[in-house]
Amino acid sequence: MAIGASDPLIVVCAKNAWTKVATDVISGSVHKKSYEPQEYLQTYRVTGNAAPTVLTDGIWAFKNNEPEAISATSGIDVYIYALTSAGSVRVDL
Repeated sequence: MAIGASDPLIVVCAKNAWTKVATDVISGSVHKKSYEPQEYLQTYRVTGNAAPTVLTDGIWAFKNNEPEAISATSGIDVYIYALTSAGSVRVDL
């Protein structure tokens, strides 16, 4: 997990599970590691709150293979859900 990292971090996301890719962050970005067909959802929680448990907590991520920005006024935990197969994301903080 990306815990205040300053270098890019590659995080493996299991299929059909929420994976925490960053914790207690206020800015950064998450990039889809591969341009292969792969569907991801994303969501966040205020740091310290329970992790997501259902798909309806997420929204589509990486539309047109664009990175997802992380921007918050206080620390959040960022989660990614790999739908079609396991995958990897790059987290830049």
